[in-house]
Formats: sequence, C-alpha cells, structure tokens
Amino acid sequence: MKNLGNLVKQAQKVKEEMDRLQEEMGSKTVEASSGGGMVTAVVNGRQEIVSVKIDPEAAESGDLEMLQDLVVAAVNEALRKSRELFSQEVSKMAGGFGIPPGIF
Repeated sequence: MKNLGNLVKQAQKVKEEMDRLQEEMGSKTVEASSGGGMVTAVVNGRQEIVSVKIDPEAAESGDLEMLQDLVVAAVNEALRKSRELFSQEVSKMAGGFGIPPGIF
C-alpha cells in the first residue's frame, strides 16, 4: 500500500506539472514563413494561431490561389514547430520525474 500512495503522489505531481506546462505554453510562440517571407505565421505552444502577416506585394500579385497556398504552408510549418516545442518541453518535464521518453 505504501507504494500505491507514492504512485498517487507522483501522479498528482505529474498532473500539476502538466497543468503548469499547458499554461506556460500559451506564452511561448514559434514563427514560420513561406514564399521567401511573403507570408509569416506565428503560433503559440497551445497550437493556436497568434498572427498571420502577408507582405503587401504578395496580395498585389493578384494570384489568390498562390497566396492561399503560402498561408497554408506557413501555418502548417508553424504548427509543426509548435508541436515540436511542446514535445521537447514534455520530455524535459518527464525526465525530471524519471518517466521514460516516449510515454507522453
């Protein structure tokens, strides 16, 4: 029973740390661009799009389909970077609890 109590305490610590990490990830951002910087997307660590910036020249070109593709590419890359950031942070946290990599 003593081991069960320790396991419950450890699980509570992990939950508290995950809650803290989720909160912290909202303030961390990553940025990605496409089209040589014509479109830039910023995403936070919670996988929320914070901003999308479009170079006026890209909008003036009149090629709406190309612009849409550039927005999608920039957002997808920023989301990928955000997931990578979160994964790295979770790995750091898990290592501090002695949890093997790949569990989260």
